[in-house]
Amino acid sequence: MLWWLEILAQYAASTGLAVCCIFLFWAYGLAFGRVYRQLCSGLLAMMLLLIAAFPYGIDFALGKHFGPGDTSGLLLFLADALGVITAVLVASLFFDPEQLPG
Repeated sequence: MLWWLEILAQYAASTGLAVCCIFLFWAYGLAFGRVYRQLCSGLLAMMLLLIAAFPYGIDFALGKHFGPGDTSGLLLFLADALGVITAVLVASLFFDPEQLPG
């Protein structure tokens, strides 16, 4: 596979997964109230960190898959992280604090 296509696919996959997680946790928070929303926000933060860091971030931190001149692991890790950042930015466009009860 072409290297840029692999990076683009990784970016799209992490963005889509993060957007799904954000909207799923947001819907549960709205459906079940304030206390559940606080619990969901902690779980959502953990899920987004896992999406951004697994498996390429962990490999990058441990120094695996890196030989001289091999940057594929780093590029895939950056694609995951940028995908999560993009998902948070997209979700923030739909978030309106005035609609929250309480």
